[in-house]
Amino acid sequence: MTSDVARFLGFAFANADVLIEVDARGIIGFAAGALQHVLGITDAELIGQPIDRMLAAGDRGLVRRLLRTAGSNRRLEPRTVALAGGTQATLSGYRLGRSPNVQLTLTRSESKGAEAPARDAETGLLDPEAFQAQLGERFGVDVGQSPPKLTLIKIADFGEVKSRLGPELTLRLLGEVGALLRVHAADDTLATRLGEDRFGLVHGSDLSAGALADEIAVTGAGLSPDGQPLASENLTLDMSAPGLSREDAGRVLMFTVKSFAEETAKFDISTMHDAVKLLVDQTVTRVTSLRTTLTDDRLKLQFQPIVSLATRGLHHYEALARFPNGAPGPTIAFAEQIGMVHDVDLLVCEKALETLATDPSLQIAVNMSAASLGSDIFVVAFQRLVARDPALRSRLLVEVTESTGLTDLPRAARVLEELRRTGHRICLDDFGAGAASFPYIQALPVDFVKIDGSYVRRLGGSPRDDAILRAMVGLCREIRVQVIAEMVETQDQAAQLNAWGFELAQGYHFGRPADRPAYKPASLFASPAPARSGLADGWA
Repeated sequence: MTSDVARFLGFAFANADVLIEVDARGIIGFAAGALQHVLGITDAELIGQPIDRMLAAGDRGLVRRLLRTAGSNRRLEPRTVALAGGTQATLSGYRLGRSPNVQLTLTRSESKGAEAPARDAETGLLDPEAFQAQLGERFGVDVGQSPPKLTLIKIADFGEVKSRLGPELTLRLLGEVGALLRVHAADDTLATRLGEDRFGLVHGSDLSAGALADEIAVTGAGLSPDGQPLASENLTLDMSAPGLSREDAGRVLMFTVKSFAEETAKFDISTMHDAVKLLVDQTVTRVTSLRTTLTDDRLKLQFQPIVSLATRGLHHYEALARFPNGAPGPTIAFAEQIGMVHDVDLLVCEKALETLATDPSLQIAVNMSAASLGSDIFVVAFQRLVARDPALRSRLLVEVTESTGLTDLPRAARVLEELRRTGHRICLDDFGAGAASFPYIQALPVDFVKIDGSYVRRLGGSPRDDAILRAMVGLCREIRVQVIAEMVETQDQAAQLNAWGFELAQGYHFGRPADRPAYKPASLFASPAPARSGLADGWA
């Protein structure tokens, strides 16, 4: 080995585990490096084999396409691929001059703590949930200077295509289609398989729907025994809109994909253009309206008292968000779906702190969505907000709402424990309303539990329901967590709950939500308040 060759090999291995050279057919002609450790195979066993042997099925089509499209004296854009056996590695490469061969390097991924997003085994594309999660983490997808575009694709008559090609060629076709979309997407994690014959990708303005359909047709013709092209239908949506920020355009994109994935079985792309376009237009309008509400300070708070059942004395208030257009429940649900609930929660906290600063006797509970609690960015922003006046922390209670579910309980427990350490008290909202309530109270450090109002409404309706209610309050008292009953509307309900051990209560019997904190203690024998109609007032 000459000194120059040895030097170049040293440079290569400084950043890679494996070196490979493949010819125009994808056959390996040279292999060196930590092959035994990475792949459990020797270099001699790889020579003369197709590169497919090294790769997981879902990434074979991608690598074949990258090799075919590698230009002269051009570097392949690094890609994360799965090797046979599941190891993740970064693939890089270079084609020198007019040589038909491509030199490749493989470097094992060393990412710690972060799992690779879930991919469809046949295409290598992200599955719908992983794709939506990626969009949720990357609002305002960077696609150069242009706003992001979303293209939805359906392979026409896919059942007939599968029958004509057979299982082996169908699998090869899906791999090639997946590779094509991954190459054209703004990022390898921004292409997805939404159904058996349906796909989606986020891209910039340099890719046209017609050109994409032509490439899919050619891909099918190259695999079909009779050279028949693969027909596809597609729909491209521009995420730009007047006054819509790049970040909020990304939110619209995510919501559209989620809605399309949920409804995909009901529509053909050729007949759903108007329906999807209407969905996008409506979503843009709702996002713009919500953003304006937040930036123009049109979100208002109302305050509902939470009182002692034994004395009717005030304990604290719950701050309830009120929006100029629409009921709070649907608006908050939309904010969670679109990824804007963090902004809502932070603004509610800011307004509650302003109110606390005006009266040293006040205590206020603010709602914190599970989605907000799960965001490191939100938690840091909240901590910075309350750090402006640390003395208010002990008077600002945090009420965790589980409408979106907590997916990482150990992390949530650490966050809540830190909030408690700095002076906040924690309340778990709507206990008993969902299957996750008992795991939550087992895992999370809380000071209060608010029993879902549906149990209070049914109080006295059946021995079974009453027994469940008594059991829940008994459990909470055993673990030294105070219990709040919500939606208390009559003196009889208040008296019975007090007898069963409930310490605190909230409801129209004690006071309706008001623009200012102003509680007047009711008599222990006050006449019943008028029953509410419709859904409960509240954050959500």
